[in-house]
Amino acid sequence: MTGGSWREHLAAIRPDADLAEAVWWDTDWPDGMATPAAVGFLVPAGFEAYARVLHPAYDDQGQPVRWAEVAEACGTTLHPQAQWWRLAGHRDLHPRGEGPEPVRWAGQEPEPGRLRRPAFEALSAVVAGHTATPERTFVAFWVGYGVWPSAWSGLPTTRRPVRESYLFERPLLEVATLCAEAPAVAYALGAPTGTSMVIGGPPPTTDQQFEMWAPHQWQSPSAWWPSDHAWATSSDTDLDSTLVGGSRALVDELLADDRLEVLPWPVDGSLWSGADIVNR
Repeated sequence: MTGGSWREHLAAIRPDADLAEAVWWDTDWPDGMATPAAVGFLVPAGFEAYARVLHPAYDDQGQPVRWAEVAEACGTTLHPQAQWWRLAGHRDLHPRGEGPEPVRWAGQEPEPGRLRRPAFEALSAVVAGHTATPERTFVAFWVGYGVWPSAWSGLPTTRRPVRESYLFERPLLEVATLCAEAPAVAYALGAPTGTSMVIGGPPPTTDQQFEMWAPHQWQSPSAWWPSDHAWATSSDTDLDSTLVGGSRALVDELLADDRLEVLPWPVDGSLWSGADIVNR
């Protein structure tokens, strides 16, 4: 799809799901709990098993690197509740300068809130075999990413899951396409809300914006689930991993998939700063 036809196709994309489909996502911040467990807050409780899909880090050449390689390079330990900052060598210094200085990762950190397309497509291929309703899945995008068109402002949003989100309904096999096209809609209609396209000089035309930026957009779901609620994924905008809840068979398949770096997730596990008590 090229030229005007692609722009017309993108311009027609808008949140289209029934918001009632998100009501089942029963997550909450428990009263009196400063740092709630991820299960029950970021992803619904009640699944048989959970997994943490790690977003890749990058070396100083921009190539993807597994967290396990970073841990080996920095002398730290990869474990389910590992925090990137500590894993990458930004640990507490030894008192009074005792012991060697920590080795710190010189490359780039994982992207919070976004699982890159190759990893997302690998995740999609696995979860596809663990739902009876692959033709009906629901995709939530947090409204605050700053890439959405102003034409969407004022459209109905859901406050579940976790953050206020735009909600779409798509067959599972079309979700990766939506993740590429939805963030490009603004370039078919004009600049995204909250985004400055140029620093100095004359502002680009809409056509220039479209040609420069639209083909390179990508935003993985903030949350995603099938209509039979057989599994759910959650990737909060501040977090560098995606949580998946589902059957034991689903989690076992994710753990065995060498296209992804996946850790089993404890039901009471936390992703909040300070949860990593191993790498100090």
